[in-house]
Amino acid sequence: MPDQVSRHVIDLVDALLAEGCDMWSVGRGYCIGEPTQEPMATNVKAILKKFGPRDHLMEEISGHLRRIGRTIDQPI
Repeated sequence: MPDQVSRHVIDLVDALLAEGCDMWSVGRGYCIGEPTQEPMATNVKAILKKFGPRDHLMEEISGHLRRIGRTIDQPI
């Protein structure tokens, strides 16, 4: 997991949480529960489109979610 989080990742997570996404760090990845009600659903799609590909940032996004207390512990 990266030690530093880019401003880009912080802004993405903040924007998605503000629009009602249910985001959680899960292991080294993360999950996003997107809202289905409008206008939040359309806003989330626009945020994700503007941000672009994020597969290469999976661990950084997961780490940031973990640091802000949004984590789901997996049983061993």
